[in-house]
Parts: sequence; structure tokens; C-alpha cells
Amino acid sequence: MKQGQSIRAAFEPERIMEIRKVSPAEPLEKQRTMSYYVVPEGKRLTEYEQLTAYAQQSADYAGGGIEVGEYQQKHAGGRGAYANETTELINRDWFKFRDPDRRWFYPAVKAKAEDGRTADRFMKAASSEGLVRLIERDWIGFLDVDFGALTFYEYGLFNAHSSATKDSISDFVKTWVALTAFDKNDAAQMVQTERVFLSKQIENFDADLVRAKEVWTKSPIYAGIREAVERLWGDTYDWGEILWASHAIIDAIYGQFVRREFFQRIAPAYGDNITPWFLSQASGYAQTAKGGVRRLFGDNLANDPDFGLHNRAVIRAWTDKWLPVTLAGLRGFVGIYAQLPNASEKVAGRSVVEEGVERVMQDWATDFAHLIGYEADVAGLVAEVMSGMDPALAYRSDATKSIQPIS
Repeated sequence: MKQGQSIRAAFEPERIMEIRKVSPAEPLEKQRTMSYYVVPEGKRLTEYEQLTAYAQQSADYAGGGIEVGEYQQKHAGGRGAYANETTELINRDWFKFRDPDRRWFYPAVKAKAEDGRTADRFMKAASSEGLVRLIERDWIGFLDVDFGALTFYEYGLFNAHSSATKDSISDFVKTWVALTAFDKNDAAQMVQTERVFLSKQIENFDADLVRAKEVWTKSPIYAGIREAVERLWGDTYDWGEILWASHAIIDAIYGQFVRREFFQRIAPAYGDNITPWFLSQASGYAQTAKGGVRRLFGDNLANDPDFGLHNRAVIRAWTDKWLPVTLAGLRGFVGIYAQLPNASEKVAGRSVVEEGVERVMQDWATDFAHLIGYEADVAGLVAEVMSGMDPALAYRSDATKSIQPIS
């Protein structure tokens, strides 16, 4: 062949035979797809899978992974962007996890916008109906202080997700962690939204959080749970531990009790039908988080065919670590029942409170403890929490000052 002479192999039989002679009998690459690390959950890739997985090259343990296209090449100290050492958990395929709700940016923002519009419609209706006039004056002090303290709890858990969002492995997990974090932020914002709403209709009701912060930082009622949130936010570095402790222990026990068994159940007894509505959004977020936690820590980690035994041991160790501090937090909180004004036995009686604690602990055992084979003595856990119903734990920073609805 002369220099510069073109070769048209597709039309020259001799050239085709030469190519065939030097071609291997079997294909060098048998993987016949560009997306070598993504396996659809169903028959074909969903929009959620396409827009979530294809932004990532590979985790650092995948063969040939060179971290091309990551938001950064290396962390300080040389750790990779998707590094195994970010957690004690082990999974051969982190890409297997799927958010049960299949949330990505657009549908998540759309849902948040609808939540806001729904809240706006409710507040207009509640204002028009004058529902605030039904709230007893004694209960308003709890909405001013203790309900305000709930914002610090929710916002603290939100901030604990910061490092978990950055460190978690695979964009499927990262996206779920980030959106779950925003749910906690929105839960805090909805509490404050109600307080601002009330401040516009109740004389001397101040929407700022000065007194709520004082109680959150100084009251023995909140000392235990405040310590748990601070440890999770400031002293915990394993992103798997942060997620498990946040949603499978702390919020599943303390958060559920405060929202559902205290505020949502007791508020109507004092004529408050506004607070239960605002907290219903946070309850929905908790259920959404539960679905993701059960999928990630149950289906993908505890039941992993290769590393399930290891993962269950790690998660049980985390449970042993965070369950006592969470119980201490709830044990401190039940002391608040001694402060309820003119409360009947049906509202604040010991047997009624114990039934609420038992419901929460039984739900926790069913939803999370059984998921990892953790032996939970529900009766013993309930008894430990109920030891906190001691009036000596009461603390209040002038919470019952004279505030009443505007006539």
C-alpha cells in the first residue's frame, strides 16, 4: 500500500479477510453497555435512576474507578470523594440502593412548594375562622416556649446531615440523604411558621426564640436530648452512624413521642387544633425517612449476602451507643407533664403517658430493632423512660406570663 492511499475495508474483500485473520475469536469486552455500574431496579431505567446515577463515575473500590467528574478529586489528606473509610458499613454495590419514593431535585422542590401552598391555605382558613380564640391561655405558654424548643431539636438533626451528605457513597445515597435532611429543616421551619402565625393574632406572643432557646439550653427537661443532638452533630463522623442514630433511634423514639404523643394528642385538649395540623407535615417526613432507612440499612446492608453479618454487628453496636442517650432524653422530657395546667388524668395521668411511651417503643422495635435482629425489651425500655415523671425535674423560664388571644 502506497503512502497516502485510502483503504476502503468495507468494500474490499481482501482487506476484510486480513482484518478477520488478526481479530480475536472472542470479544475483548463482553460488557455491552455504557453504564457498567447501574442496574435498573425494574425492567428499564426510570427517570429518577437516569438523573441520579449518571452524574457519578464510580466509587473508589470499583475496578478502573478514577473518580472522573467528581465535585473534587480528593479530600484533605488524600481521601477520595467516594471512599470506603467514610463508614464502618460494607457493601459490594452501593449503587443498588434506591429511594422508595424515587425523589430527585425537581419532584422534591415541587412537593415542597405544594406543602407551602397547603400551609398558606390552612392559615387563611384558620385566621378567617378565628381558631386561635379556642386556645386556652395556659396552653399558649407551651406554644411560646416548649413548642419553640422543638425547632432547635429539628434544626440540630438537619445540621447533623451535612457531613453525611458529603461523605456517603454513591449518588443514590447522597440524594436521599440530602432530601431527608431538608425534610428536617422544613420540620423546624413549620414549627416557627406556626409561631409567627400565632404572634399576629395573640397579644404579647413574641415569635422570636429567645425564651425557647433559654429553656432548650438550660432546662433539665431538654438536657438529655440536647446532649444527644450535639454529640450527633459535632462528634460523629461515620455517615452511616449519623443516619441510623438520627432516624432509626433519636427521631423514631424522642421525635415521635414529642410530636405525636405530646403536642398532637394534648393540644386539642386545650382547644388548640392548629398545632396538630402543622406537625402532620413532620410526621409525614418521618414516615418517608423510615422507608429509606429500612431500604438502605435493611435490604441493602443487614441483608447483604456477603457482608450482612458484619453490618448487623456494626448497626447493633450503634444502637447500643445511641439508645441509652435517647432514652435519657425522653426520660427528661416526660417531666414536662407535671407542668401542664389543670390537666385531667385523661391528658396527663401516669397511665396515659405510659401508654404513649409504650406505643412509641413498640413502633420502634417493630420498625427498626427487628430490622437488624436487635433484642428489644419494650417493657424495660418503657419503665426506664417513665422513671422521669418526677415533678422535681420541672423548669420554666417565665413561660406562663400573661399572654392571651386578641379579642
